[in-house]
Amino acid sequence: MKKIWMILGCMALVMTGCGENKADQHYESGMKYLEADDYDAAVAEFDKVVSENERLPEAYRASGIAWYEKGSYPEAIAAFQRSLNYMDDSDEEFEEDVMYYLAEARLAYGEVDKALEVYSEILKKGENPQAFFLRGKAYIGQEDYENAGKDFSRALAGCEDYDLYINIYQIYVEKNKAVDGNVYLDQALLMEPETGEDYYHRGRIYEYQNDLETAKESLISSMKLGYEDAMLLLGRVYLEMEDSASARSMYQEYLAESENGAKAYNGLALCDIYEGNYDNALANIQSGLAENDPKEKQGLLFNEIVAYEYKHDFAAAKEKMNTYLEQYPDDEEALRENEFLSTR
Repeated sequence: MKKIWMILGCMALVMTGCGENKADQHYESGMKYLEADDYDAAVAEFDKVVSENERLPEAYRASGIAWYEKGSYPEAIAAFQRSLNYMDDSDEEFEEDVMYYLAEARLAYGEVDKALEVYSEILKKGENPQAFFLRGKAYIGQEDYENAGKDFSRALAGCEDYDLYINIYQIYVEKNKAVDGNVYLDQALLMEPETGEDYYHRGRIYEYQNDLETAKESLISSMKLGYEDAMLLLGRVYLEMEDSASARSMYQEYLAESENGAKAYNGLALCDIYEGNYDNALANIQSGLAENDPKEKQGLLFNEIVAYEYKHDFAAAKEKMNTYLEQYPDDEEALRENEFLSTR
């Protein structure tokens, strides 16, 4: 989400010019605070833009994003609505962008019916695969599987994006309806693969379907076509096939070729845990954390707890878990693991 709004924010600055007056200066400052995750400071700057009575649609949109990131959903909804109210009809793309944010904020606030109305308003302007997908997802939240299925079918009309099929499958899995979701994986497999990325996604699908041998074949094809991430997934597939030596080879190859090795170190740690080399696992986890990759930090820290558990160092595991839950309080798997640790 953040990557999208930052791009749009920069586009707005380019179109209007930077530093031309106080409103521009406060807007630019607010965007910098937003990028730095300082949401209170960002809101204060966007309020100053509003006080200048300039750039109101942009300022309210950006303020809504800051409120959303703070978890203050009523304030976010109000800001996005004000952005729409002050908007003229000259920029349909910008208006649609704000409507998506408004729908997302309403969903986060539990206003599913109102979010559905927003998606329906977007769709009145024409066929829109993204809006169909998101409305279908909202219908799933209401357990309205009939309307969800209709929207997903319209979202996938003519679609050649493996990710979209997989995302729909995962939505059904979260509702414990993997069998229903598997229909979408089968549909994706009807497409003819052409690129290394295509074979990679097919490998993902076969792994979900527990067809590990076919997943391996697809990922090897992906690697031959130069798709680097296939090594990581193939490493995981090898571990699932209980072939830790081949898995380790994949992670080591990725480590040698990639600029950021955090994922590879995490994979090597999993190999170590599988083989019972828990001290080696902890060393690899520390090497992975030293890469400072925020996307991999959570997985590395969780596996660190697992390694300490297998070492039967429950005091260290509990200490690490307490720190972990301070950073990731909503991790359900960690919460379950913490219940286990509490008995040790």
